[in-house]
Amino acid sequence: MKRKYVVLLLLALGVGGTITWQALRPPTPTRVVTARAETVGTLRHLVTATGEIRAKEFVDIQAEVAGVITELSVREGDTVQKGAVLLRLEDLQLRAEADAARAQVGAAEADAKNADVAVATAEANLAAERTALAGVKLEAEQARVTRDRSAASFARKRDLFQSALIGSEEFEAAEAEARLAQQRLEWNEARIEQAGANLQAVATRVEAAKAQREAAGRRVEAAEAQLARAVDLVGKTELRAPLSGLITKLNVEKGERAVPGIQSNPIATLMTIADMSVIEAEIQVDEADIVHVTVDAPAEVEVDAIRDVKFAGVVTEIGHSPIQTSGSGNGSSQNQEGKDFKVVVRLQSPAAQLRPGFTATAEIVTAVRRSVLVVPLQALTAREVEFDGEGHYVAPPEPDGRTEAPLSAEQRQRRKEVEGVFVLQDGRARFRPIDTGITGEMDIEVTRGLTAGEVVVSGPYQVLRTLKEWDRITVDEERQRDLDARARRKR
Repeated sequence: MKRKYVVLLLLALGVGGTITWQALRPPTPTRVVTARAETVGTLRHLVTATGEIRAKEFVDIQAEVAGVITELSVREGDTVQKGAVLLRLEDLQLRAEADAARAQVGAAEADAKNADVAVATAEANLAAERTALAGVKLEAEQARVTRDRSAASFARKRDLFQSALIGSEEFEAAEAEARLAQQRLEWNEARIEQAGANLQAVATRVEAAKAQREAAGRRVEAAEAQLARAVDLVGKTELRAPLSGLITKLNVEKGERAVPGIQSNPIATLMTIADMSVIEAEIQVDEADIVHVTVDAPAEVEVDAIRDVKFAGVVTEIGHSPIQTSGSGNGSSQNQEGKDFKVVVRLQSPAAQLRPGFTATAEIVTAVRRSVLVVPLQALTAREVEFDGEGHYVAPPEPDGRTEAPLSAEQRQRRKEVEGVFVLQDGRARFRPIDTGITGEMDIEVTRGLTAGEVVVSGPYQVLRTLKEWDRITVDEERQRDLDARARRKR
């Protein structure tokens, strides 16, 4: 029994010693990979986006009149000059309508000439009536003079007759002559009124003839307009190239029927001509990056169809409104999606193999820094840390194994989340807040908080996201060698 108790006591002491040793032994260091903060000669911030190749100037050819294609002079891929005939449509009916319109013009012009004759005749009649009126007025004036003389002679002879100086026969003759002269005057005055009425009637006929002539002129203009329209429609049966370029798309064949284009109906597009002398890449840039893009910014464009070739370009156009996609604005979830903006990059030395519609990826340089301190992008992390009253970072004390006391209200108010890196110091991870500048392809600029040569933790990501101040760390030599080798190959 005593031996049994001794064995149990020894076992208990062994287990207790093991537990105590495990508790007092420092934790195994976390294996990490590191990088040095170093100065590079040039750091570029790039905005990368995708889109497609297009010609700066292109035209969709559409027919303005319906008709069967009777002649097709081009094929897809042909190069055409401005003004060259592309195709012809059947024009028999349109030419017949033009001939009918031309005949209408001739008839209207004949009516206009007749109207001119009618005006001339009416004006001649008006002149004759004016002459007649003048003659009647002259005769009336003569009758008035004769009446006045006869009245004066009658008055003298009446006095003589009353004085018995003349006989009754001479008196009666003078009286009859005066009465007859008065009647002639009244008759001539009546003729003046009649001649005036005739003159007014002829003047009215002149105005009517002029109105008829003006109407005939308007009919001539209308007929000429109809003729111009008919001739224009005949001309539109022959489609010519509006610019010099390449036939990049041909949708019809000889014998098919062309449909007039209405509101850019794609079905009505017969072919597309593109001026391939100026090639552009139209890309879609995310709203988070569009604020960094400026006109005249340099860029490099890669085309999926031409591998391992980069085309130099420059930004020539930036959209100010987001690209509207089908169904946009139909729901709150769609409105919350990120917006893309159009950016046009003009290629400076395009290759002859480029074709509109090729998928393209553009890298736009938005900022360049010279001789800057950088660290790898993956080394950057964020932590909620404490700052003193002057805004300086307050590092937490080294843990002593005791349970950490909860933060006070004042400490919580002084804490905020900042970007920083973990620096390797004496086998420990020490958090260091930093200020950053532009972001390159693999590195990020450090403007404050680090000096060249300091070693920072750059991974693995799973370790970096949970790493804490004062944690023991050690470099994973094998993974570090692989990482350094990949970095050398990329550079």
